[in-house]
Amino acid sequence: MPKVKATSPENVAGEGDKSLPDPTSNAKLALAGLLAAAVVLAIVANAAKWTATPFRPAKEQTAEFALFAGFYVAAQVIERLMELVSSFLPWPGWKAPGNLTEGLSATEAKTVKAAYLKADRATVALGVTTILGVLASFLFGLYFLRSVGISASRTVDVAVTGITIGAGTKPLHDLISSLQNKNTPTTGTTT
Repeated sequence: MPKVKATSPENVAGEGDKSLPDPTSNAKLALAGLLAAAVVLAIVANAAKWTATPFRPAKEQTAEFALFAGFYVAAQVIERLMELVSSFLPWPGWKAPGNLTEGLSATEAKTVKAAYLKADRATVALGVTTILGVLASFLFGLYFLRSVGISASRTVDVAVTGITIGAGTKPLHDLISSLQNKNTPTTGTTT
């Protein structure tokens, strides 16, 4: 069993914590269950007609980047909520597989358990944020696929939007930047 070593804070700020192990199978199963719950929630919300009218920030048909503000704000709010909730993830009573710390000293075992708990927390948090993203999508009329011109059923749109919002603000920021750069004329000069 390889030892798991915590990184220093400066590594976390730079390229992220690369010393974390892969999440346990329990965390992967929890993520699969939470993603399935998000899809079921999208199906139920659409069938029960709980979905809101599509978000339109402007009276014009094309609102361009203002349209993405709703997605970005929803992702920001969910990220802030997760800061409050993440210390409770994975939920109390969560057990990592027992064979992770065999043959290690008590201090090493504690370090390994903490590393696996951190890896599992990130995995389970993705499932929780996806469910919150689905809720934001159907409650506030945020339909990502429709916004980018892809025709899909509202159920699929709500599920994909939930995953997109749940993934956080960075992917949305990157998409907005990419779209903005396509609309910005190039001069042919380099800097």
